[in-house]
Amino acid sequence: MISTQLMKLAEQNGWKVNNKEDSVFGVYNGYLFTVLEGNRFKAFITPVAGISPAALESVLDYLEKQRKGLRLHSFEAHDNFLCVRMEEGLVKLGAERLETMLGQLSGLLSLQEVSADACVVCGKPAERRGLYVGLFCHLHPECENADMVDFTSGNDMAGEIET
Repeated sequence: MISTQLMKLAEQNGWKVNNKEDSVFGVYNGYLFTVLEGNRFKAFITPVAGISPAALESVLDYLEKQRKGLRLHSFEAHDNFLCVRMEEGLVKLGAERLETMLGQLSGLLSLQEVSADACVVCGKPAERRGLYVGLFCHLHPECENADMVDFTSGNDMAGEIET
């Protein structure tokens, strides 16, 4: 079931609700996001197809350096998606705090010149948007059944849970 906080975030930004996946998705500052919740965290997932290795390294390095300040549970980049999980305590994160994280992530991607309209499979510009494996992204019709060009492969850096 989708929380009140995610429903409010969706309503404030004109996003759609995906009850099947218990997520909300839409556009924020030109970038596509899917937001869902797990056990004591909220996950922000955005496509990063076409990202250069240097830009990917910069994004992950920034997230690692800002882990405590942003209250990150973990983060990773795989299969052309960046997933950032934000810690949530007993008090749920409000829609305003979630929107602040969307601003941080979209600003970071813009600063690294990550294309906001790249097809998640091939990395080339695409107008069509939709859900691919339940995640909001750009996708060419001809790429739906094609092999993915993984721009995030070779990425050894992921911020896992620290114990």
